[in-house]
Amino acid sequence: MKSPCSVRPEAIALTADLLAMAAAAGLTPYLSIELAVRYGPGPVAERLDAALAAAESGLCLADALGAGIADRASGLAPLLALMAASERSGAPVAAALVRLAAATRAQARRRAMARARTVPVRLLFPLVFLVLPAFLLLTVAPVVLASLTR
Repeated sequence: MKSPCSVRPEAIALTADLLAMAAAAGLTPYLSIELAVRYGPGPVAERLDAALAAAESGLCLADALGAGIADRASGLAPLLALMAASERSGAPVAAALVRLAAATRAQARRRAMARARTVPVRLLFPLVFLVLPAFLLLTVAPVVLASLTR
């Protein structure tokens, strides 16, 4: 099994959309999760497959999903909690999954923008200490040497 940090927010959002579509089509939470295991992104599908395997071995699906919530570092806890609540109560979950997917994508977008804002600071060192001296050496140095030899 992969480490908890290997689940990307994009994979969680895609899985939430897939589960929402399956739930809106009338599938039960169990069948929705089977569909997500078959067609969803790899890291999330592995964790959902583990929950299905636990459910097939005799554990209630809601309890199997609840056991997966203990893996909170992976970011799957909200998704698993929604599916477990839907399994326990029979409440429709499609709208909540769509909101979860949108929130996860927005959070990933904010993180990407924060990383993009650090690029100029990281490029400052190579610019000042590598590119600028090379530029001076190739443009200014020949002119200065030519003027000194006259």
